Amino acid sequence: MAKPSKNMLGKLQKQLYREANALFKTDEYTRFFGTKLTRERARFYMINRTTFVLGRRACWAYVQARAPFDVKQLIWQHEEDELAGSRERGVADHLTLGIREGKSVGLTKRDFNKAKPCEGSLICSYAWQHAADRLPWLAGAALLGGLEIANADGIIKGGGMSHRMAHKLTDELGIPLSRQPSNQDHMDVEDEHSKFLMIVADKHMKTQDDYDEIMHGARTTWAINKTWLRLMTVEMQAMPNR
Repeated sequence: MAKPSKNMLGKLQKQLYREANALFKTDEYTRFFGTKLTRERARFYMINRTTFVLGRRACWAYVQARAPFDVKQLIWQHEEDELAGSRERGVADHLTLGIREGKSVGLTKRDFNKAKPCEGSLICSYAWQHAADRLPWLAGAALLGGLEIANADGIIKGGGMSHRMAHKLTDELGIPLSRQPSNQDHMDVEDEHSKFLMIVADKHMKTQDDYDEIMHGARTTWAINKTWLRLMTVEMQAMPNR
C-alpha cells in the first residue's frame, strides 16, 4: 500500500498545527476565555461539558463503524480510556472524572443527572454527530482528531483547552489542579491522543483529494467547536458577574 510523500505528510501536519493554534486567536475563543468565571458559570460549563463528552463518544463510534480495520483498532484504543478509564494509570472514565470535578464547584452526581444542557450544547452535539455519520470516514477521522490536536499542550502555544480551563478555575475561583481530575487527565494524555490523526494520514492519505478531505474534517470540527463556545459565552455572560 502506497504511503503519502514525506512532503505531503509534513505539509499536512504544519497546516493542522497552524490552524489549530489560530483558533485561540479567534473572537469565539478570546471572548470565551475572557469571560470571568463565577461558581455559577463554572457549574454551567461543567454540566454542558458532559453533553460534549457524551456526544464525542457517539462521534467516535460513528466513524469507527465505517473506518478500515486498522483505524477501528486505533479508535478502540482511544475510546478505552474515555469509556473505561485506565487501570494502568489508576484513572476513571472521562464521564466519571467530569462529575468528580464538579464537586469543586458544589455539583453532585444527582445535579449532573437532573440538569439539562443548554440549547447551544444540544445543537452542536447534534451537528458533530451528524458530521461524524455523514462525512467520508477519512474526513470523519479528522473530525475526531482535530479537537485532540487543539487540546494538546505540546502543539498549542499557551496550552490547549483543558490546560487553559484548568488555569482559569485556579486563577479565578481558587480551585487547585488536584481538584480538577478531568482537566488534569486531559492534560496528561492529550499529547498522545493528538497523534491519532497523523497516524491515520500516514497510512491512508494517498492523494491531494485525501489531503483536502482531512482538512475539511478538521475545519468542520473546529467550526462547530467555535460555535459551541460562542453560544456558551452568551449564556455565561447573561449570568451575574460575581
